[in-house]
Amino acid sequence: MSDREFEDCKQRRLIERQRYIQTVWLTLGLRHYLETRAKQCRFVSAEPIFHTEQGSEIRPDVVLQYDSNSGALCEIKTSFPIPDSLLLETLKQLEKYGQPVIGWGTNDLTVQHHDVMLFCDILDINRILPKIREWLDNGQLKIPENLVVCEWGIVQSPKIGDVILVRKRWGNARSEELNSLFNEDWVIDLRTLIIAYEKCRFTRKEPPVEYTMEQIWLYIFTKKTEKFEAFETSIEETLSIAYEYYLPWSNIRGEFSQVRETWIKKAMKAFCSIELAKQVTDDQSKYKVFRDKEIDKDFLGYIIERLCRKREESKLKQATEPDKEQRTMGDFQQLS
Repeated sequence: MSDREFEDCKQRRLIERQRYIQTVWLTLGLRHYLETRAKQCRFVSAEPIFHTEQGSEIRPDVVLQYDSNSGALCEIKTSFPIPDSLLLETLKQLEKYGQPVIGWGTNDLTVQHHDVMLFCDILDINRILPKIREWLDNGQLKIPENLVVCEWGIVQSPKIGDVILVRKRWGNARSEELNSLFNEDWVIDLRTLIIAYEKCRFTRKEPPVEYTMEQIWLYIFTKKTEKFEAFETSIEETLSIAYEYYLPWSNIRGEFSQVRETWIKKAMKAFCSIELAKQVTDDQSKYKVFRDKEIDKDFLGYIIERLCRKREESKLKQATEPDKEQRTMGDFQQLS
C-alpha cells in the first residue's frame, strides 16, 4: 500500500465519522432550539419508522409536530453526489416524504397535512437549491406537500466558539410559529449541546465502525472498569451497559435504545482485528479486552490507522489468492 492510498483511507474514514457526528449534533441542535424557543412546534423523535399508505417504510431523520393535524418530516444531508443523475436520485427520496404517511403521534397515527424539510450543508446549498427548483418546475421531482429548504453548518463564533448555524433558504412551513422563528438565523452553541445531551450519540442509521469503537472504548468500557487493565466482557454485557448509558431519543412506538447489537458485534470484531481484543469463546459472544495497551496518540486516530492497514492487507490477500489458485491448477495440469 502506497503512502497516498494509506492517507486517502484515513481521510475517508475520518470524513465518514465526522459526517455521522455532525448529523447527531444537528439533530440535537434542532431538538434543543425548539424545546427552548417554541411553544407549539415540538421535536418528536430522531429517525422513527413511518410507513406510506402503500406500506413502504421511511425513516425521516427528524420528526416535528405542530399540532394534531400537521407536522414535518425532516431530512438532514451532510453531502450530496456531484453528477446530476445521482443528485436527482438522492433528492427523489423526498418524494416518499411528501406522501401521506402513518406513524404520527396522534390517535390514528396520521395528520391532515405535513411539510417536508431538507437541511443542506452550507457548502452545498448554492448548488442544490437551483436544481431543486428546476426539477420541481419541470416535473422531474414531485413533492406534493410543502417543501422547506434550510442550510446548516458548524461555524466559529468569536464570542462563544463553535456554533451550529441554521438558516431557512426557501419555502414556508405550515406552522406560523416555525416561520416566525425562521425570520432570524438559529445560532446553537455546540458546547452546550455536548454537555446537555452527553448520552445522545447515535441516530438509528448505522454508524461507521470506528465511531462505534470510539464510543465503546471511551464510555462503555470505562463503566466496566476505570482502570487501564485487561478484562473480560461479553456482547450481552456490553450491550446492557450501552442500553443504560445511551438514552433513547423519545418514548414513541416502543423505542428503547439508540444502540444496536449488530453494531456492538461489528465493533468487537474490529477490536480483535487490530489486537485490542481477543475472542475467548467459539460463538463470538465473549472477549478479552486489552485496555492496558499503550496507545501513543488519540484513540480515534489510532484505530483508523490500524484498520486502514488491515483493510489494505485484506485486499492484497484477496487479490493474490486467485492467482495462487490459478498457478496451482496450472502446475497440476503440467504434471498430469
